[in-house]
Amino acid sequence: MGADKKRMDLINLSFGLESNASLWSIVFKGFDEEVVLLSRFEGKDIEAIKILHRFGTILKGNYKDCQMEFTSSGLIVKKTLPTNDVSVIRQWAELMYSIREEMASLLATQLRQ
Repeated sequence: MGADKKRMDLINLSFGLESNASLWSIVFKGFDEEVVLLSRFEGKDIEAIKILHRFGTILKGNYKDCQMEFTSSGLIVKKTLPTNDVSVIRQWAELMYSIREEMASLLATQLRQ
């Protein structure tokens, strides 16, 4: 369990949400407007950042419905949704956590070599 925790600490994952909806819109109409989900992957060292950048390059070439933003600490994946659907957001978050686990495993394998 300690090794898994240490491995997962190599890549931090956080989430954000962007919308053009105003507070007025949210209060009176609900939040059924287009939203952009942000998934921020941040590497704790240079090897983790390199893996994140390679992953972003692969995604950018294969998935046209996501935007990649490369940063000095890693990668931001942006996914636009037509409405703020909690179930879709939950599925997206689960996918991003799975991807983080895969990248952390790949990183741990490379560090052992």
